[in-house]
Amino acid sequence: MKYLLFIFSISILFFSCSKSIKRGNLLEIFVNIDQETPLSLSEITEELTAIDLELTAKSLINIDKIKRIITFENIIIITEINKILIFGKDGKFIRSIGSKGQGPGEYNFIMNLTVDDKNKHIFISSSSPGKIICYDLTGKFIKEIVTNSIFDNVVDINFINNDLLIIDQKMDGHNEMGKFTSISTLYRLNDNFAVIDSFLIRKTYDNSILGFNYTDFILKRNETVYLYCHEFYPKELAPREIILRDTLYCYKENRLVPELKLKFKNDGIDNAGNKFIDPYNIYRSSRYVFSFYENYLNETKYYFCYDINNGKQYNIRKGYSDNINGIDKPITIRPFNNDTETFYYLYTHMKPGDLEEPNPTLYIGKLKK
Repeated sequence: MKYLLFIFSISILFFSCSKSIKRGNLLEIFVNIDQETPLSLSEITEELTAIDLELTAKSLINIDKIKRIITFENIIIITEINKILIFGKDGKFIRSIGSKGQGPGEYNFIMNLTVDDKNKHIFISSSSPGKIICYDLTGKFIKEIVTNSIFDNVVDINFINNDLLIIDQKMDGHNEMGKFTSISTLYRLNDNFAVIDSFLIRKTYDNSILGFNYTDFILKRNETVYLYCHEFYPKELAPREIILRDTLYCYKENRLVPELKLKFKNDGIDNAGNKFIDPYNIYRSSRYVFSFYENYLNETKYYFCYDINNGKQYNIRKGYSDNINGIDKPITIRPFNNDTETFYYLYTHMKPGDLEEPNPTLYIGKLKK
């Protein structure tokens, strides 16, 4: 009997110290917020390619204004808030697409961009006025839809499995409880902008419309569609809401299925009910889980990486170390929204004798499996 109790106690100890557990199909990963572990790219990267982006009078890149980067066939599409630039895989500048304005085919503030692989069309979501615009790869304007009469605020857009997926966030005035309401909805459209179906992600209440500050986004890995719902502060959810904090969801058959959850100390909530851990994003490849979160207790932002194969986790304070190219500053990697098995980052190299700052170098990495 004593032997059985001993084995049972050891089992509990082992279980409590494990870094991840399975609850049904939900993978829970325990994040040690008290550790700081550096991570070099060579540990997670199978291949890393550097592309020097050509600088011309029309191709100047502002890293701080970039919304999305997409690689497609033999081109690289770089989207800033007010322009779309096309480069070849050799880094040579090819063309810009569209222009700033409010007329047909023009945009004012680009929210995001995606590519229809099958028809080789580019779709962008723009605000002021709100619309979705379609171009071909030569920059020819194809069609557009003014979204103000249908959607409120398109916060993300992605073309996956022949469907145009968008997330719309609608802000309503005071409801019957005297609170403001934010409604996030995922819509599935065909390439002619007709709504096929929709899914209510969540309805959230707050005392002030200024209290809402979150963005949901769509990612793809192989044929799986992922959705991460970022919540900046704890909110009161509508009845029967199932959205969990700090959780990555799969979008399947017009429903959300939780796949993995980051478990922080006390779920990141203090005794007063305030959130002191705030993950801005969660995404995954076949082997790794990534997140970028803020710890309000020490006012520090961390990059988190978890290796599913061996259970090792990294909590990186300033950024990843590029020991492959010998870059001496921490770098920030971002996933490609249409393929999370790959990532990118930009870094500007100033050489002796440079009279002006060149365009950045684009680094494209392939993760280990």
